[in-house]
Amino acid sequence: MNLKKTIVAILVVSGMLTALAGPIPAGAAPAQEKQQEQQQSDRWTVQVDPKFTEKLNKAVKLFAGKDVELQKVGKLGVNTATVAKVRSVDGKYFLEFDSETGRIWTVGGQTATIDQISKEDQEEVLKLLKGMYPKKNYAFENEVEVMHQYTDEKAELRDEISYYLRGKDFSASLNKNWIVQDHIDYIEIDFDKKELDPKLLKTATDAVKTAFNHKFEMKKGQLQGYFKRMKQGHKLEEKLMLRDDKVTIYADPNTGKINSVINEIGIKVRDNKGISEKEAKEAVAPLAKKLFNIDLNGYNVKWDNLTKDYYFTKKNGSSVRAVLDANKKVVYIKSGSAAAPGA
Repeated sequence: MNLKKTIVAILVVSGMLTALAGPIPAGAAPAQEKQQEQQQSDRWTVQVDPKFTEKLNKAVKLFAGKDVELQKVGKLGVNTATVAKVRSVDGKYFLEFDSETGRIWTVGGQTATIDQISKEDQEEVLKLLKGMYPKKNYAFENEVEVMHQYTDEKAELRDEISYYLRGKDFSASLNKNWIVQDHIDYIEIDFDKKELDPKLLKTATDAVKTAFNHKFEMKKGQLQGYFKRMKQGHKLEEKLMLRDDKVTIYADPNTGKINSVINEIGIKVRDNKGISEKEAKEAVAPLAKKLFNIDLNGYNVKWDNLTKDYYFTKKNGSSVRAVLDANKKVVYIKSGSAAAPGA
């Protein structure tokens, strides 16, 4: 793909944004800036409930074959409301679990090396990397992270394994022993603002300023490829992500159409008790129109208790998903495939 050409299209669309999602504080004093950074960190950090400690320790011991001391805090995933990853104190082992129910989903650790991955699998990953972004050179690190699926009800490691292959500016997940078939799950390729035309970066800065009254300082760009499981096999779906410390934009790298805008330091509500579906629709509609050219009139809206956000749907299959803060300001908004269940 032509990365610079793609980002031109994306940033042109970005210019459609208007200041409807609520401003992000800028130019704060050092103490206020520190507090904002703490709020951002706290948004992704959860304390491990002591009542789950024994259960988590047993699960990681089952994988490691020895007692392992786990950290007392976990990190929530970007796309999950309650599932957190907690690592061992030495950073070698980890597990993913529901921080509210204690249900364990996966257990793993840095226990393999690249020579344990077949040459065929390595070549397949390299081929995809070069196909997605051919301008980089790719070489695998020696250390490979291994993750087992976990059956919580039986407290057993399952045979399904994921291998995480990493190198400079990239990572890939390779699934083995899965029922569907062995397959690559995702590819992620990092790039920085030095790889972008300064004019394009200025366009991004102007777009985010319009959307959130925030000066965008790009810290990371990433081309992401995820494989969607289908009856006929696995189809690669690509996303383009631009991010600074406070805002993330996702877009379709083929069309340049934005499908997600996220205020990363926004404090989203965790239930719908204080904001009715009608109020949510009134809050989200202006931004959905300006950003996606979607008129939410005629859309049904309901609270999705799994993803903890408001889900807008229409009979033709189109959808929008959004989450608000306590002041009814948009924290994130997604459309199309990015708003689909399980996306």
